[in-house]
Amino acid sequence: MSTTPQLIGFPVSPHVRSARIAFHEKAAPVDFQAKGLDFAATDAYGAINPFRKMPALLLEGRALYETPALMVYADSTGTGPALEPSDPFERARMWQFIGVAQNHLYPAGVMKLYFHSVLAPLFGLASDAAAQADAVAPTTLHLDVLESAINGEWIAGGQLTHADLYCGAMVDYIARTVEGAALVDTRPRVRSWLASLRARESFTTTFASMLVGSDKV
Repeated sequence: MSTTPQLIGFPVSPHVRSARIAFHEKAAPVDFQAKGLDFAATDAYGAINPFRKMPALLLEGRALYETPALMVYADSTGTGPALEPSDPFERARMWQFIGVAQNHLYPAGVMKLYFHSVLAPLFGLASDAAAQADAVAPTTLHLDVLESAINGEWIAGGQLTHADLYCGAMVDYIARTVEGAALVDTRPRVRSWLASLRARESFTTTFASMLVGSDKV
């Protein structure tokens, strides 16, 4: 049995990508197993994650699921700089913005704005222009919150943290839509922060190859 953790996930998912980014930033060993969304419906995957969401991590017969858990594992096992602040308040703030990524940026900015603008046409699915338009107002608020939160270069603790990786994976997709690009461009802190993240090897190497050339901007 391999001692290298296996990270299972659909490469397009920003949750999967966030976990992969964390492993890359920490130089933590991992074997990425790219799977289609249909794999989540199999009994084999149900035995790994009963909720059938990706990603999941397998290590010597044990399983972890939920993206933040995988990111914490990477931070604990890799050799790269710490991805959690040592200050209690800033560490809590990091977790706050992980929640922002999961509960706000993802449902509106990714699953409505980006999905209907980019993913639906790419995969031959029906786009909903009304849902896409409805996502602009909440995404505007979410990016305003990020604009206020970024202090210097990063979101929490004056350093790169899980919050930057998770929020960054979401905003990277949002900014690939016409509406999202305009929102990011008018928020200088978010614009600079996203540019810094996109320049990192962890972001460039984890961008799904099937998305290359799909940007709407």
